[in-house]
Amino acid sequence: MSLDLTTNDLLLLEKYRLERLRSFFGNTLNLCFLHLDKNNTLAIHCSEPWVVDQVLNEINHLRWYAWIVVGARRLSIRLSIYFAEE
Repeated sequence: MSLDLTTNDLLLLEKYRLERLRSFFGNTLNLCFLHLDKNNTLAIHCSEPWVVDQVLNEINHLRWYAWIVVGARRLSIRLSIYFAEE
């Protein structure tokens, strides 16, 4: 029996894995954009500096959960600030 996954299946699985990771860090990751790239690097884009501080406070747990839940080998945390007009 072969397991043929479509592109849509893979995107849906990635979405569910990222939602599961978000559920463990609800106070911080709900305020961030998460993206897992093809090299298994999890990019975390935060819109506020205090959120970055909170993510960094939880970095040891976050690294472990990111590896277990989404298979991320690396983390990339970025601060993204946008004006309301943009």
